[in-house]
Parts: sequence; structure tokens; C-alpha cells
Amino acid sequence: MPPIHPVKSGLRVLAAASALSVLFAGSAYAVDGDAVAARLKALYGEQGGTMEYSHVETHDSTVILQDTKLSTAGMKETFKVGDITLSDVADVSGGGFKIGTLAMPDINYTPPAEPDSKISVQGINLQGITLPPEGATEPLAKIFQYEKAEVKHIAVSAKGKDVFVADGLTSTISPITETSPVTFTSNVASFKADLSDIQDPKAKDALKALGYETISGKIDAAGTWNMSDGRLNMEKMDFVADDAGTLGIKIDISGYTLDFIKGMQEATKNMDGKDDNAKSMAMLGLMQQLSFTGASIRFDDASLTNKALDYVAKQQNAKRSDLIGQAKMILPMAAAQLGNAEFAQALATAVNAYLDDPKNIEVKAAPAKPVPFAVIAAGGMADPKSLIKTLGVTVNANQ
Repeated sequence: MPPIHPVKSGLRVLAAASALSVLFAGSAYAVDGDAVAARLKALYGEQGGTMEYSHVETHDSTVILQDTKLSTAGMKETFKVGDITLSDVADVSGGGFKIGTLAMPDINYTPPAEPDSKISVQGINLQGITLPPEGATEPLAKIFQYEKAEVKHIAVSAKGKDVFVADGLTSTISPITETSPVTFTSNVASFKADLSDIQDPKAKDALKALGYETISGKIDAAGTWNMSDGRLNMEKMDFVADDAGTLGIKIDISGYTLDFIKGMQEATKNMDGKDDNAKSMAMLGLMQQLSFTGASIRFDDASLTNKALDYVAKQQNAKRSDLIGQAKMILPMAAAQLGNAEFAQALATAVNAYLDDPKNIEVKAAPAKPVPFAVIAAGGMADPKSLIKTLGVTVNANQ
């Protein structure tokens, strides 16, 4: 037998050693898949949903929850999801886990009571998930934390026809801390809604006349949340409808604390089987913890206003200019019923300017200091007109 060359022998030893090191390294750094799955299930349950799976498969830093079934808050039935794959899973110092990516199979769900309907969701994944350790008691331990969520496509169909389709859904959240505000965004790159099968005959005729049997557009939202005082500021929530306009909503409240969130989660869990009055009272009780800081509703026109004016004018066998003239005459008398002469004048001025040249119109509430929701509720029942002054309501157009 020929002698083994020392170089070849060394290479063989090196290759064997490398293979063994890779094998042992993989074993050393493999996570406890069962523990990861259990923590994810428990945390999902804290949000009001349920998660069941038949088996957990672990490959180094990848954990697969096989044959998973889910339900969401307020949903009695579970639906089959299939295998959920958790990638780049790692232990966190002090306990808990970090998940790089959670990917789910596409979902095709048919509601039991609506066999002709179907909901399809494709391209689901979450990134940067934090799972707190078991038994953690810190305030953030009950919150499902992630850095980014994506859904590529959603389709809702009825009787074989897509009635709503959305693409490019994304949501981002900065790390949640007690020392600095959390920033978040939520976007829908495009959506399309088919309204041609709406049941109300008058609404159906109006949509057809206006050319809005099908509506497309996008949604953009962004804001901040401060955990220490529960200040939640929705700085942007724009619903853009192509060839119609943009509805922009802003809301600024305080009191949206972790205790409030926990109360909402508990209330959601306990609402099954209760009547609407009980549910309303439970929600009203929670709302008492919040204070109103400010809000606004703004509409930027992109042809909807004049189309609507022309439609109404045609129904009355009149011209658009005649309809606008009638509105200008009636509005001051209607506004006077609000019992606030200054606001009535501002409202009439803004609406007149908008009708003459539809660009934008905005109603804004900006009280001098935060107003508890309890005060708003009491004022609304005792004297609704007083809320204009209490909330500092103003209206402007074309600004």
C-alpha cells in the first residue's frame, strides 16, 4: 500500500476537524424550540387570541410550529394556518428570546356561516420579535413586540367576486422603552374596493352616477406613543381615494398606558356571550381613563365635491351654482342653532369658501389643556353645544 503523503494526511485531518466543529457548534447554539413555541403561544394569548400546534421542529436557530391553528381576539372559531417558521432565533441575556423573522403560509379562510365568501392573505411575515422570559413581571412583558410586519396581498371575495383587495401592507415600530417615545408607521401601498353590489338602491345609483362603483387608493399612517404617560399621538392617518380626495385624521390622547392596554385585553377576553349594552358599558368604563388632547379631520378634494354637487343638482333639476346659492342661504341659519355665534360665523365662512373653490376643509379641536373623556361624555349628554367651546373647535377652508 503506497504511503500517505503528509500533506494529504493533514488536509484530511483538517477537514474532519472542521466538520466536527461545525456539527458541535450547531448543537451548542441550537435554541430550545419547545420553550420558544411555548413563550410565543403564551404571549399571543395575552393579546386575546389562541395558538395551537401539533409539534415543534428545531434546526439550530430555526423553529417550526407544525400544523398551527389560530384565533384572534373576539373570534370563537380557529382557522388552520399550517407551519409557522421562526428564523434566526436566539436566546436573550437575562432570559427570553429574539426572533429574526416569523413567516406564515398563505391563508385561505372561508367563514363557516358564509360559504360563498373567502379571505385570502399572502406573504405574511414579522421581523424583530421579542419574547420576554417566562414569569417576567415588567410592564412590557405582556406586549407583543416586533419591529416590522408585512403582508404582501389581501383579498376578500363574496360569491366568487373580489370585493376588496389590498397590496403592500407594512407596519413598523421602534423599540419600546420607558424613557423615549415609540414611533410607528402603518401603510397600505394600494387598495381596491368594488362597491357595485351594495344593497341600498339609492346609494348604488349615486355611486354609479358619480363613477365610484370601484374605488382605489392607498393608506398612510404614522404616530408616536409615550409609555410613561400614555400619550398617543396619531400624527397622520390619510385615506387616499384616487380621483376623489384624501381624508386625513389626526388624534392626540393621553392615558393610553400599559394598564389601559391590559384592561382592553382583559375586556376583549371577557366579552364573549355578553350583550351589546354590557360591552358598551365595559368600553365606556375604560374610556374614562383617557384624556382628549386634540384632533382634526381634513378633506383635500380631488374632484369628489363638484361631482357630488352636480349629482344632487341634477336630482333637483337645478344647476350646481343654484345648489351652492341655496346652501349659502341655509347654512347660517343652521349654524346659529349651535348656540355659538363666533363658531357659526367661522363655519359659514369656511363652507362658503370651500363650495366656491373646493380645495380643502378642516375641522380641528384643540382645547387649552387635556380634557378627560368623562367630562366630554357628561357635556355631550347635558349640553352638546358646550363641547364646541370645551374642545376648542375651529373650522377652516382652503388653507
